[in-house]
Amino acid sequence: MAGTETMNQMDMFLTGIKTQGFVIRALMLRELQQRFGRSNIGYLWVVAEPMLLASVITLLNSVVEHNLGTGISPFTFTLTGYSIYIIFRNTFNRSEGALHASGALLYHRMVTPFDIILSKSLVETLGCMSALLILQSAGIMAGVAELPARPIYLLGALALFSWWSFALSLIAASYAYTSPFIGRMIHPISYFSLPLSGAFVTMSILPPWTHPYLALNPMVSVFEMARYGQFTQAPYTYVDIGYVVSFSTIASYWGLLAIRRIRKHIHVA
Repeated sequence: MAGTETMNQMDMFLTGIKTQGFVIRALMLRELQQRFGRSNIGYLWVVAEPMLLASVITLLNSVVEHNLGTGISPFTFTLTGYSIYIIFRNTFNRSEGALHASGALLYHRMVTPFDIILSKSLVETLGCMSALLILQSAGIMAGVAELPARPIYLLGALALFSWWSFALSLIAASYAYTSPFIGRMIHPISYFSLPLSGAFVTMSILPPWTHPYLALNPMVSVFEMARYGQFTQAPYTYVDIGYVVSFSTIASYWGLLAIRRIRKHIHVA
């Protein structure tokens, strides 16, 4: 009896996961349709937008002299940094009005605020990762970039940064729903966090007295990990995966509590 009951519970759990997977997929398609439609290049804009922005920033920074060390390409350095940062910027910025814009979807019992935020985050993350892959490939063919030296670390950095961005977007979406002031502050926060994120600078070329302060920012450790994955010469000294995982876990828990609290304040028309 106990074994049969356990199997039934497992079947119900797997069915629920499968159903929520369909919900997330439908919400992602709806997000793409609302933002880009099917005219012109349609859904491809989700890749073209970050790719165009990253390419412009990368080309501008590549012509500036950098003291990055032997064998580190300024093109690849900037491309890796900014392409990853766009994941946070787009995900975090989109969280401002996410629940207001999609609140009517909560009429359906299977759709939750968590699903709405997750679907938007996945759309931005996949778009930015695709843009990085395309631009990196173009750079390799043009001879100004190189294959990642440690691809597992680069992929790990992308996964950690996506998790961190999603956790913060849960918090931001929850508080922005009830506080217009917090909603107004989301975009400035994403702009001011860029110079402190480590996207355009590496710890090894900064004065030693700045290291303890910058190391408090989990994003810095993620970018150091991404560069360790990309460049053979990049050091592992400033990478702290445990710190990033701990911070992301705390932020995720906070975000889940906040999104649960806000559910009762959302009135479906």
